Amino acid sequence: MDFALTDEQQEIRRAARDHLERRYPATRVCALAEGPGGSEAGAWPELSRQGWLDDDLGMVELALLAEESGRCLHPTPWWTTVALAAPYLRAAGEPLGLPATFADGAPEDAAPPGAGTVHATRSRQGWLLTGQVPAVPQAGAVRCVVVRAHTDEGPAVFACDTGSTGLVVEELSTLDTLRRMARVRWDGTPARMLVEPAGTPQVARLARLRGGVLLAAEAVGVASGALEMAVAHARTREQFGRPIGSFQAVAHQLTDAYVDTESARSLAYRAAWLVRDEASPAGAQAVDEAVLVARGAAVRTCETAVQVTGGMGVTWEFPLHRWLRRALWLEAFPGFGDDPHDRVADRLLRPDDPGEFTPTTPEGR
Repeated sequence: MDFALTDEQQEIRRAARDHLERRYPATRVCALAEGPGGSEAGAWPELSRQGWLDDDLGMVELALLAEESGRCLHPTPWWTTVALAAPYLRAAGEPLGLPATFADGAPEDAAPPGAGTVHATRSRQGWLLTGQVPAVPQAGAVRCVVVRAHTDEGPAVFACDTGSTGLVVEELSTLDTLRRMARVRWDGTPARMLVEPAGTPQVARLARLRGGVLLAAEAVGVASGALEMAVAHARTREQFGRPIGSFQAVAHQLTDAYVDTESARSLAYRAAWLVRDEASPAGAQAVDEAVLVARGAAVRTCETAVQVTGGMGVTWEFPLHRWLRRALWLEAFPGFGDDPHDRVADRLLRPDDPGEFTPTTPEGR
């Protein structure tokens, strides 16, 4: 079986990289990070023209775009829209016409302490939302908030525009200023239902799988971007008359980071391939493994890049710290349910036969 990217997928990657490198060089990304909004939501029409919001993009194609976005720290709400809100909007048959994000106001039993709650009540005018979610990614940069809220029949999914009555978005001081978190409050805010209670669990499961794939793919891109900076520095920086990349202490660190990144990339695209079939029993397992490996690889690669670049790597002017911030953001993001460590450990340490260790395989056996 050929696992290589198709010619069309290769062209999508080339077009995405060309667009992002021209529009968002590191200097511009850093300038946006230090600005008041930390995002360029005004670029949304251009993304639509580029095809980034097309309905016919599969998971592998979306993963390619997410990886390229992570590589340059794409400063728009594209990732939050496609990875978090899109599965619910698509389930309701709505296009991705506006940048959006997702807030979980009806967390499951395994939700972390302090998770907010939102309740939906029906009135003569329609559905009204009341409650608060303490941390919603890029809520201050989007035009639509998709929220899972409690109803009398169980959790359902709603959407409301950020300019709606009673909706208050309070941006927080966060580590990654290109993807700022915000506290969102609803106070009798009118909303429209996207997914009824009966269909919410199934759509939420699909959203977790798709979102996990795109988180892993973006983490791979972050690692790749940081590694490129470190390699470029090692090739040009000289000590004792030689490029520092020729010294084993540096070369070995870069080699380990490369292996880490490529391993994460393989798992991310394996997960994207398996999640194409929503009924695949191996899909959830592949996503858990991809998320764990890719998030760790992004943090370790960024830290290695800081080590290789030395004193320059810890200055405010050098852009590498922006990539490290995103890697830490991805590692800490709790938006896809409970920590996958428990599920992966359970599959590894509790096989079907208690007396025999059964490793996982690409087929999920």
